[in-house]
Amino acid sequence: MTGTLRRGLAIIAIGSLLVSCSSSGPTAGPISATVKEWQIILSSTNIKAGDVTFNIKNDGDNDHEFVVVRTDLAADALPVTDTGEVDEEGAGIEAIGELEDILVGTTDGTLTLTLTAGKYVAFCNVNADDNVHYQKGMHLEFAVN
Repeated sequence: MTGTLRRGLAIIAIGSLLVSCSSSGPTAGPISATVKEWQIILSSTNIKAGDVTFNIKNDGDNDHEFVVVRTDLAADALPVTDTGEVDEEGAGIEAIGELEDILVGTTDGTLTLTLTAGKYVAFCNVNADDNVHYQKGMHLEFAVN
């Protein structure tokens, strides 16, 4: 194999590698979201800035909600009230939006938000029968780029 051919193949290989790396950027949406005991699952945790629609389904045995805040705090370190729910007006968080009353078996909940670049947390802030969903682990960090 000649030196020119080797260089040409090397350039093609490097170009292919760069294309495959660049395709792992932020997801434009819509974003699928599942809420269930005791977790929130997103189809992507790296989301493109702009208008983002979350298509939310409740796969759990309890009613839930889907709250989005912008924050630099860890998902498990948000400010809480005396009863354990997240203080949605607390220090270090900016309330962005929410969908309440996501009933068991709901598959068509939608929430559209305008998100700018930054760090966000989605969580469930239901407290039913002293069962605080946030405290049970229903929270998830995601990034918007």
